[in-house]
Amino acid sequence: MSLRLRVAALIAVAMMVVAPSAALAHERRDVSGYQFVVGWIVEPALEGQKNGVDLRITQADKPVEGVEKTLQVEITHKASGTKKTFALRTIFRDPGHYTADVIPTAPGQYEMRFFGKVGSAEVNQTFISGPGRYGDIEPTTEIAFPVAAPQIREVASSSAEAMEMAHDAHAAADAARTIGIAGSVLGVLGLAAGGGAFMATRRKS
Repeated sequence: MSLRLRVAALIAVAMMVVAPSAALAHERRDVSGYQFVVGWIVEPALEGQKNGVDLRITQADKPVEGVEKTLQVEITHKASGTKKTFALRTIFRDPGHYTADVIPTAPGQYEMRFFGKVGSAEVNQTFISGPGRYGDIEPTTEIAFPVAAPQIREVASSSAEAMEMAHDAHAAADAARTIGIAGSVLGVLGLAAGGGAFMATRRKS
């Protein structure tokens, strides 16, 4: 066997090994006569990295087109309950394949709810990440090298804390200024009262 054939054989074997594990990172479900395959475009899905919904729809093994006009996806971060609705778009030269671009900014479990219509069928299906389905969003702290960069949520938290400290410092400065002004006014009033008392004493004398 020539070197070229050996390389081709090795590549084929590698693809056979990798393909099943990639398929396991998606959830398959029959929905009103259509087959939905749902997951992330990039697996493993990492916090702070550009990713997207990965949706394939087929019927009798044939791709279903035009769904981007009638179907939407609502993505929810389960831990916080934060949710947002995204429009689907087609993937170029891949009929029946749809995505919605997203940058997940927090790790953990996510939910994708597809709602609208496919053909004449009403659809309202929820797919939740987890074992045996598609992957949760993973933090990058353990794989960042050589320096672990701060995550977006950490930067946002530090920024909020800094703004709160600045606000507290400004409020404290305002309070000190108010006390200083009040002290000055009281001092002037005290001097005026003292002067009045002195003048009254001199008149009596």
